[in-house]
Amino acid sequence: MIQVATLACASSRTPPVASPATTAGSTADELPDGRGKTIVLASCTGCHGLREVTKFRGFYNRAQWRDIVVTMVEYGAPVRTQDVEVLADYLTETLGRR
Repeated sequence: MIQVATLACASSRTPPVASPATTAGSTADELPDGRGKTIVLASCTGCHGLREVTKFRGFYNRAQWRDIVVTMVEYGAPVRTQDVEVLADYLTETLGRR
């Protein structure tokens, strides 16, 4: 089982406070454009900074990225069912283990 270090904000009553080093704009330019990037920025950065995602560059394979996406959806991340595989593919292509 994969342990995810992030708690989803959907389960918390107070919004998380992101420091300038972890905001979406601090590393968004590092990601290639595409549908996956749009989903990441819309669905992931509402609860935590983008650096919380990109810090795992080279660490997870596709199955692990998909498990993380599914876990985040279970925690309340606003990812549509049809976008789970798109997001898992994008994270694998962009940040996945080589």
